[in-house]
Amino acid sequence: MAEATGGRGVTPTDTTKSPSYMGRILSLLELSVIADRAPLTLSELAAAADAPLSTASRLTAQLVTWGFLDETPTHRFVPGRRLVAMATAVGEHLYSNDRLQQATRLLTGITGESTTAGRIVGNSMYIIARTESDQPLRAVNRIGEPIPPERSALGKAIMSHLPRSQQLALLGGAGSGAPEAVLAEMQPELAEARRRGYAVDEETYAVGLRCRAVAVLGPDGVAVAGLSISGPAARFTHDLAEEAVPALRREAAAIGDLR
Repeated sequence: MAEATGGRGVTPTDTTKSPSYMGRILSLLELSVIADRAPLTLSELAAAADAPLSTASRLTAQLVTWGFLDETPTHRFVPGRRLVAMATAVGEHLYSNDRLQQATRLLTGITGESTTAGRIVGNSMYIIARTESDQPLRAVNRIGEPIPPERSALGKAIMSHLPRSQQLALLGGAGSGAPEAVLAEMQPELAEARRRGYAVDEETYAVGLRCRAVAVLGPDGVAVAGLSISGPAARFTHDLAEEAVPALRREAAAIGDLR
C-alpha cells in the first residue's frame, strides 16, 4: 500500500492485496482526515489509498452523500457533518463537550451576546457548541459549521497557538490556494493575539459584527479548541467587547485544566 500524500506515513486501514469495499471506504475516509497534506484531491486520495481512480471517485461520492465528507469548491475532501459529530463525541474523552456548552451558556449569560466554542478536527476547525443571544439582532451560526481560520476571531485565536505546520494544514483545509502567502499575511495579527492573549475581529468576518476570542490550550501550550463572543458592533461596543475578555480567558483556562 502507498503511504498518505505528505509523508506522515498513514497506512490505510486494509492492507490486503484485494481490499474489501469496507476496507477501501474506511481507508479513503481515514486518509481524507489525517494525511499530512489533507485535504486531498480525488487523485491524491486514490494514490494514497492505492485505489483505482474510478473506485475512489465512486466511494468518495458515497461518503459525501452519507454526510461523512464534504467536497470543497477547490475539489478537496474535508470532514462532513456526520464525521464532525462522531469526532466531537470521541473528543469527550479529552475535553467535555458538555463543559464547552456550559461555558457558552455562562458567557452569553454574562454578556448577553452569542458565544461559540470551536475545535480542531483533522485539518479543519468546526463549531461544536453554541449559545445564541436572546437579542432580536444577532449573528446566527450552527454547530458543525466550519470556522474560517484566517477571517474569524475564533480561528485566529486558535491559529495563534499552533505550530507552523498545523497552521498551514488548517489554511489548506479551509480551501486556501496559497497557505504560505496567507499565513505570512496573518503573522502580525497572530503575534499580537499571542501577546495579548486573545484575538479580535472588527467587522472582518461579517460587516457590522464584532468578536473577541481566546484559545483553549492543552498541557503543551498548543491550542485544541477556542471560545468566542460576538455581537452587532452597534450594541457590542469596543468597550463591552474588551470587558468580556477576562471572562473568556477564565473559561478557556478552566476547560484546559480538564485534560
